[in-house]
Amino acid sequence: MRVLSTAAPGAGLFLPTVPLAWALRAAGHEVLVMNTGGTSRSVAAGGFWTVDAAPDTDVHADFLAASQAVLAAPDGQRPRRSGMGMFGEAMADGLLRAAEAFRPDLVVSTLEQGAGELVATRLGIPYVEQSVRLAWAGPDEQAVTYRRAVAEYLLPTRERLGIGEPWREPAAVLDIRPAGLGGRDTGTEWPLRYVPYNEGRVLPDWVLAAPGRPRVCVTMGSVLGNLPAGSELKQLYVAVVREILVELAGLGVEVVVAMGESDLEGIGELPEAVRVVGWMPLGALLPTCSAVVHHAGAGTSMTSLALGVPQVVLPQTADQPANARVLAARGVAALVPPDRISAAEVRENLARVLDEPAFRTAAHEVREEIRAMPSPAEVVDRLASLVA
Repeated sequence: MRVLSTAAPGAGLFLPTVPLAWALRAAGHEVLVMNTGGTSRSVAAGGFWTVDAAPDTDVHADFLAASQAVLAAPDGQRPRRSGMGMFGEAMADGLLRAAEAFRPDLVVSTLEQGAGELVATRLGIPYVEQSVRLAWAGPDEQAVTYRRAVAEYLLPTRERLGIGEPWREPAAVLDIRPAGLGGRDTGTEWPLRYVPYNEGRVLPDWVLAAPGRPRVCVTMGSVLGNLPAGSELKQLYVAVVREILVELAGLGVEVVVAMGESDLEGIGELPEAVRVVGWMPLGALLPTCSAVVHHAGAGTSMTSLALGVPQVVLPQTADQPANARVLAARGVAALVPPDRISAAEVRENLARVLDEPAFRTAAHEVREEIRAMPSPAEVVDRLASLVA
């Protein structure tokens, strides 16, 4: 079987798709993983040969800029070029050219990468939607809303490419959520165990060793760090992060900051108990952590769940508030709402998570539920049945 796997650019939207692509390759199937820009380099680093679907465009930067324009626009004056449809619009031509040469039997695509459906429809082959979300998937209202919006956005692209057939529902949706967090197992909704993947790194030896005191990871994802250097918003972000780190160090814990250097530019000297390590695979770091403080991004949330680590979540934008509500409702995380984020509030909630056994118990329960889900290797045969 020949499989085209694609996702929207951006770490949180692409990295969760890699373990399934690995499983397909390990089972002997041919896999072309396609993306664009810096994410194409991540594809290659993950062990795949690839083609950049939009080599002359920084698709992710355009999307972030358009998102900022939406936030700044007056009511009722939303820019047309905004929203998730931008990914498929920019990448459709490159994906289609490569697919016509590669001739896949199956397309596996995330919801956010709407061009996956265009390619599958043009070639007359099945396509499967690989969900990377914690708060919604399949027939959930938010997923349906996004799916329709992307399809509508891509109508001009569809017409330009001469794809006359109407938009098709996916043959199946792969849902990474365990049943206790909304996941389903039906004829068209297939559970897929979440396997953490955050690219490879050479690790310092202390990462794998049990710490002498409670270790707490602090990370804020890959989006907030992309704020323009020197901007007022970036300066505020760095100042708030510094206050949080200083406050947490006062709890007598080891604080490990897994954030890029550019994210912390200008943060100044930090307490001795704070260890800044740059980007690090959370799958390697979190097993030795007693808790994790983060932005409630889906990838960080799911990695923490898969490893059974209690969480303190500080949602800001996008799907983060929805993810945070799911985590708090299940009892695996303490939620600090956006209007209450302060160093003192984060410290208080981290102290709760470390001291109250209920958070750890709930986190371990969800971890075991995830471990019982079908692995990527087990899902491969099910995908092959769509082609057969």
